[in-house]
Amino acid sequence: MQRLISLRSKSNSLKSLFNPLKSPQKHSISADWSSCFHQSWSLIASKGCFNRVFSYGLWPSCAKMRNFDKNQGFVRRFSSEAQRESIEYDVVIVGAGPAGLSAAIRLKQLSSEKGVDLSVCVVEKGPEVGAHILSGNVFEPRALDELLPHWKEEEAPINVPVSSDKFWFLTKDRAFSLPCPFDNKGNYVISLSQLVRWMGIKAEEFGVEIYPGFAASEILYDANDSVVGIGTNDMGIAKDGSKKDTFQRGVELKGRVTLLAEGCRGSLSEKLIKKYKLREKGHAQHQTYALGIKEVWEIDESKHKPGAVLHTIGWPLDQKTYGGSFLYHMKDRQVSIGLVVALNYHNPYLNPYEEFQKFKHHPAIRPLLEGGTVIQYGARTLNEGGIQSIPYPVFPGGAIIGCSAGFLNVPKIKGTHTAMKSGTNHINHTVWLIFA
Repeated sequence: MQRLISLRSKSNSLKSLFNPLKSPQKHSISADWSSCFHQSWSLIASKGCFNRVFSYGLWPSCAKMRNFDKNQGFVRRFSSEAQRESIEYDVVIVGAGPAGLSAAIRLKQLSSEKGVDLSVCVVEKGPEVGAHILSGNVFEPRALDELLPHWKEEEAPINVPVSSDKFWFLTKDRAFSLPCPFDNKGNYVISLSQLVRWMGIKAEEFGVEIYPGFAASEILYDANDSVVGIGTNDMGIAKDGSKKDTFQRGVELKGRVTLLAEGCRGSLSEKLIKKYKLREKGHAQHQTYALGIKEVWEIDESKHKPGAVLHTIGWPLDQKTYGGSFLYHMKDRQVSIGLVVALNYHNPYLNPYEEFQKFKHHPAIRPLLEGGTVIQYGARTLNEGGIQSIPYPVFPGGAIIGCSAGFLNVPKIKGTHTAMKSGTNHINHTVWLIFA
């Protein structure tokens, strides 16, 4: 297995795309639109454009440049700005999370079934697929069953079924057991980052092109104000904003359809929601948010109960602060523990991180963690508005899917399968009609 490549090496490989080709060989292009994306492997290989591996150590299964003109053959298009190249795809997806990868896989499945070659590109800002996904998740496999029915045989990292499901009300010194409002029968305790990495590998097997380490920094529009793609971030910029000697303009990735799967409150998604007034169009309420703080611990074998799920409410939060905690026993003596605090808390002196530290010292929690080691930690925002806060997801030229649109089922505390379904459903009922 190849070693994971660094962000620097990945950026260098894409920079090689910027150099103009010398006397490109022209190809005969059919009038059929799909043949406009004919491969030119020998030409690409001679430039060494894709002499790299992806961040999870595999060679890209489909790395193709599509810059064709029906009259001129294989050409490279540049924008009006110096040294900014434009690469064209059928579909461009921003974000290699559950929603983005599910949409990419489903589109490739449909194109294979119908015998149509569609090009799909996924851009991920993290240095590797799964890098911005926090581990620890109670996963409902319904959407995965529909997307990849043979995931068990294909060694998906889903192998710890929920074994117990508890719900506590905490005071400062005690824990009171309450009837559990959740139904996690048939669900699994997983590492979501591992699942996303596995989905990235499956997507590449279907022919999806994934580019980790490159953030989408702007939306591209045509003369009709419709979205036609995204621009990646510039490289070689100093801390003061000046351009270094190594400065390199980002790339324009253009597609007939652009899907935004950036996650909660994605920057580009928020711009489009405001620009096209999607919240007003969908008669949606404003979105509300919470902050989730999470750690992954490795604990003593005698204390580990694979598949055990615990949710709590109450202490250390007061009665005016909405939130709660969770503790999931994963495999390999690992537990995922965290605290979620709604961002509308009234106390200006409340510190969610400090409240999380208090929670870990509760008499019912501390014994489990004693002698353990923190191996991972992080935080992220969560959509808490529910179905009434989901904006109209479709805009001219694309759509917003996953947590970018707010597809989190708050009462169930589940968002992964709904994000996946939002991606696959949009492909089934909207995007595919464009190419059918």
